[in-house]
Amino acid sequence: MKTSKYSATGNTFLVVDNRSGDFFLTEAERRCRAEKTDGILLLEDSTKADFKMRIINADGGEVDMCGNGLRAITHFAHFELGFSKISYLIETMGGIYESSILDDSVIKVKMTEFYDWGKFDFEDGFYLNTGVPHSVFLVDDLHELDVEQSGKAICFSEPFLGELNVNFVQVQDVGKVKIRTYERGVYGETLSCGTGATASAIALSKHLGWKEAVSLETRGGPLCVHFDESFKNVFLSGKVEKIINE
Repeated sequence: MKTSKYSATGNTFLVVDNRSGDFFLTEAERRCRAEKTDGILLLEDSTKADFKMRIINADGGEVDMCGNGLRAITHFAHFELGFSKISYLIETMGGIYESSILDDSVIKVKMTEFYDWGKFDFEDGFYLNTGVPHSVFLVDDLHELDVEQSGKAICFSEPFLGELNVNFVQVQDVGKVKIRTYERGVYGETLSCGTGATASAIALSKHLGWKEAVSLETRGGPLCVHFDESFKNVFLSGKVEKIINE
């Protein structure tokens, strides 16, 4: 099985060509610890799309979708496995997504899911689902915030009990924000989160009336979210880097 280690703006993955079906899921948690990654991406055959992506978090649990994972696995399929398209359809447990190669390091993904806006009430925050459940909180000083402590408290509060991603955002200007994310499954802060960046861009745009693209400065690098007025066409783009080729 061909395996590579990837960083999608700091969100790290072990990406595995699992079309043979030989990867043992029971090994996922150990491999994540050994490789010091946020998760494992399995590329498998699909009857519905160009290929299938399965996402295994660092705790060994499988999840529906991952925006940065889509960008990483697209780069892996195209540049490592020799898939010859420029745009791909990728099957996930959360549905089928479209990804596009903009250049040798920038990948764009169409984020097809946005629902449950405002399903839960938060003080100074918002709830929505962009493939996985997210909360978004506005803060005055992101640098001074204890993301691990605050994120964990919200993630494990009722009724979520560990099944919520928590994003903290600081507005710098119109369409420009800083963001830090506490991710479920990893149960700690990650350097970036694609679905979290998308959720934060949508939440702030709805709340503040922004109409243009939103630039998000994550600890792992810049991400950009483009959208139309109805938020039916939402795109996430950013850099992808292969760290190790095994």
